[in-house]
Amino acid sequence: MTKTSQKPEIAYLIQNVLPLLNSQYDFPSPEDEEHVKIDEIPVRMGGAPKKPDVVYYWDDVPVFLVEAKREGKSEKQAKAQALSYIKLYPVDEFSKDGIRPRYFAVTIGKQITFYAHRYEIDEKGNLKDREEKLELPLLFHQILEKYGLKPIEKIKILTATDFKKELLNELVALYKLDEKITPEVVQNVSHQILSFLEYADNFTSHQPYTPVLDNKKDRQAQVRQLFKKFDLKNSVGPELAKEYRLFVLRAFQGTNLNQYLTEQCVIAFMVDLIGEIPSNAKALDFESGSGGFLAAAIGKGNLPMENIRGIDIAELPYIVAKTYIAIYFKKFGKEQIDAIPIYKSNGLFYQGIDWHLVVGNPAGSNKYDHGEEEKIQAEGLMNLKGSSHNFSEYEFSIQQAVRSAKVGGKICIILPEGFFSNSQDEFLRKFVATHCKILAIISLPRGVFKKGTSTRSQQRGAQTASMKMSILYAEKTRDIECALDLDKVDSAELSYPVFLANISEPESKTGTVCDWLEPRLNIVIDQWREWQKSHCLPKGSPVKVGDSVSKPQAKLSPKMFKLKKHGSKRLKPKDPKTETKISEILDDLLK
Repeated sequence: MTKTSQKPEIAYLIQNVLPLLNSQYDFPSPEDEEHVKIDEIPVRMGGAPKKPDVVYYWDDVPVFLVEAKREGKSEKQAKAQALSYIKLYPVDEFSKDGIRPRYFAVTIGKQITFYAHRYEIDEKGNLKDREEKLELPLLFHQILEKYGLKPIEKIKILTATDFKKELLNELVALYKLDEKITPEVVQNVSHQILSFLEYADNFTSHQPYTPVLDNKKDRQAQVRQLFKKFDLKNSVGPELAKEYRLFVLRAFQGTNLNQYLTEQCVIAFMVDLIGEIPSNAKALDFESGSGGFLAAAIGKGNLPMENIRGIDIAELPYIVAKTYIAIYFKKFGKEQIDAIPIYKSNGLFYQGIDWHLVVGNPAGSNKYDHGEEEKIQAEGLMNLKGSSHNFSEYEFSIQQAVRSAKVGGKICIILPEGFFSNSQDEFLRKFVATHCKILAIISLPRGVFKKGTSTRSQQRGAQTASMKMSILYAEKTRDIECALDLDKVDSAELSYPVFLANISEPESKTGTVCDWLEPRLNIVIDQWREWQKSHCLPKGSPVKVGDSVSKPQAKLSPKMFKLKKHGSKRLKPKDPKTETKISEILDDLLK
């Protein structure tokens, strides 16, 4: 080789390390100037350009970078410098298709360590460059296969972990505008995955890129390379779908944006609360968010896809839900993707009244600002408090849940805890009590829903992380009458047993929400199953749920719904065997 250098690190590399890479790991020879660039690629890092010690190329793509240090120098600093080179690599001039090196090695004297570069979303929602130490060095042809630069006998089937690290985070890196993960980034990543599934058999020639990449040919090429690396079509399924949903959840929590996703353990709990779902049942979520409730309902009852309907008025949750369902149930091709019954529309429009199950986490805003109120009222939602009353999205949603269920159908929704006691919501409690039999109410601890439950309250800030929410499970018992006089509701009709449970906050919330919440939910579901057998629980000490006592056996009384009737006293339940004194914790809930 004719090229020389005065740097001792480079001299040592040429004489010792590069020959070792060539002889032991099948890397190109140090004399191969087409594929080995030694102290040659200028990377601008603030001031004058600096040059990585060695960059290996193949087909004009930089595939491997080497950063060398003398004996006794810091490996940590060497890794940091290598990552800086990768992050700031001059792809416009020195990389075909805008691809950066994704594998590198650090040498300290005679010691050589291999690393993989990847992107990772931290707890604050920032996208960071990370290095991952490889236990075994890669042969050069294995590195080329990672880039899709050499024929691969069998492309990689993705595990959930690989899906997160090697596909989702890489797509985020292509779409992000700065270090933060914005709603636009989540939407574009979701749209790109959905587009691939839609055109999986002809993705490269169809080029279905999101508009953000219209004028970015280098990034389009990186998207193509990324999808060529993996057999996504044969990888998708429930596990990848759950990882995708966690990715969306982490992105929104990390950036302090309003969260429209319900934690997976809460969804699983609600489906367990509902119990058996017949295979011919129809399930509706008229504010579907990510589609998690509908996916769980399909899985529980083995429902055909045409028996569900998910609706959301905002573009982001619509795209997320459709992508989630497509990944979960392995939908491919334009015909199958178009047939997924997730719609971008106003969920308060008339959806029929024949749904066996209405489930979800509807909006809780005290305003309604999506327009078309006249259409909504013309289709049947009513002004329950008279013409002078201003509608709220919260009020509309409760009416829609009750209206949409068929008589005998089940309603399982998440509501602000104030619904059960606030004086201004008494008319809504009367409305629900008039048309439904309440089966169970479960009070969730604070902190389960971060910054609200809907992206639609993002700008209004209508909900906060401290808001307590409860699960209402009910059965519809009568159709809604057009002329409804809620003042004539008789509180005596509410004297029947109801399952009540309260889960308080734990002393420590380390880990994810589901890490500390799921064990408590499991205790409650066990109690619920016992309750269903005889409407009473085994005698003995109360069951501990987290740091509080839960006594779910109680009666639905006027106190719960605060339906005032000439100062009437609390009514005794019809079946004296089910009467149980409400604990102080539950008493606090019902006040």
